[in-house]
Amino acid sequence: MKLNNLRDVIMFGKVLSAGLVIAGYAFLSVWCANWLSQNGVNSLLSLCAIPVITGFGMWQAWLFLKKR
Repeated sequence: MKLNNLRDVIMFGKVLSAGLVIAGYAFLSVWCANWLSQNGVNSLLSLCAIPVITGFGMWQAWLFLKKR
């Protein structure tokens, strides 16, 4: 197996794991928004939790992909 092919496999693994991180944060954001709305928090604030938490997850994934 050539070294270039191994780098491609490693990069694919990094991209796949970054996608799983984003999916996990998206699930967490929906769960938190549901929990906030059930506990009497303003519905606008609970809906704002979804893009904030998901955006944080995307930022974390971006930092992971940029790291060598």
